[in-house]
Amino acid sequence: MINLDFGVLIDRPMKDVFAFVANPNNMSKWNSAVVSLEQVSPGDVGVGTKFKSVGEMMGRRIEGEMQVTAYEPDTKCGFQVNAGPMKMDLTLSFKTVGTGTKVSLNAQGNPGGIFKLAEGVMTGQVKSMMEGNLARLKEQLEKG
Repeated sequence: MINLDFGVLIDRPMKDVFAFVANPNNMSKWNSAVVSLEQVSPGDVGVGTKFKSVGEMMGRRIEGEMQVTAYEPDTKCGFQVNAGPMKMDLTLSFKTVGTGTKVSLNAQGNPGGIFKLAEGVMTGQVKSMMEGNLARLKEQLEKG
């Protein structure tokens, strides 16, 4: 089982950071594993909303599903991704720090198939990817 925690301080108000992260249309702008998302359940985005996802991991194209598992405006959002042999739960929490926002990310996953055989390598890949994703998120939000 993979269980990793990350954090980044972004020089933007919490409301702006949450709005950007919680909008699935922005996910491919900061999450390198996401190529595209298409909402497949009706209505506004909230807990239970489902998406068809296309992603890339370790050089492989992976199609799957993503579901919103937590949605607390301005403070928390979570997603469960089932893509190929990988199931991953991502939870992002937001807290005002000074004039900026502290984003905390927890990633938990159970690799299956060929990924299970290389769980140690997979953990390193996920760690590197998540650190890069948070750096991209910071860059996207602070440049605007």
